[in-house]
Amino acid sequence: MEKIIDIKEFKIISRQFRRVAGDLLNAQDTHEAMRLAKRFIQHIENEPILADFISKKKSKEFDIEVVLKEKHITSRFDIPTSINDEITFIFQLLKYATINFDRYDTLTRSYAFYKGATASDSIREFNREVVKLLVNHLTDYLGERAIELGIDEKPNAKILVQGNVGQLNFSESGNVTANQVNQNTSDNLIATAKELLQLLKDTDISNIDIKEDALDFIEEVQEEVQEGKPLKPSLFRRVQNSLSNVRGLIEEGSLLTVTIDKFMEALNQFQV
Repeated sequence: MEKIIDIKEFKIISRQFRRVAGDLLNAQDTHEAMRLAKRFIQHIENEPILADFISKKKSKEFDIEVVLKEKHITSRFDIPTSINDEITFIFQLLKYATINFDRYDTLTRSYAFYKGATASDSIREFNREVVKLLVNHLTDYLGERAIELGIDEKPNAKILVQGNVGQLNFSESGNVTANQVNQNTSDNLIATAKELLQLLKDTDISNIDIKEDALDFIEEVQEEVQEGKPLKPSLFRRVQNSLSNVRGLIEEGSLLTVTIDKFMEALNQFQV
């Protein structure tokens, strides 16, 4: 996956999640709660940024069927203390319920097991004690991503999301693009310099001093670029003048003149 999203889209992703989560947390009817739980799980799995978080935090595969069989009818779930286990357990518990149960209170009954308690009471308490933990982790994750990417400080920035779910990387796309362009420009200049050096060495030029000056200056440019150093204006002028002198001694339209033009174009792009 490689996708660029703008800040507005990222905020919409956060807002949509809060809405879906809020609907489930506020549910009271057992059948409606199950419908909303299914939507909650599907929303997480279908949104790569959220699915990536769940995948990265997954610690193990809990045997939810065994957990449910061994749990006493009046006992609440033993939520793990480790954050990764907590996230993993709650997500897998909810997903199991949405696949295997028709009623949400099949999962929640023990959370309001007292005289006069209703299904709505158990749903409310279960969501407050269990589901809200997962919602808070996901909400915090989105908020932390927003801070790291400087969303509030850079309202026009774009975010580059790369990788597969479980291995997504986030970065400001402007910085990534700039770095890629700079690297491509450097690589092009180095490759053209090598080509020009070889042609110069293989070409007979009447003035040996002009030829050697050009070779020296091109090699200096090549070394500076390979070491990641900026080119000094004085070096730029020297190589420009030396190649101009070489052109005066060779046939116009030859492979060497074409390569000189190609090198100077790459050099000018590097200097921008």
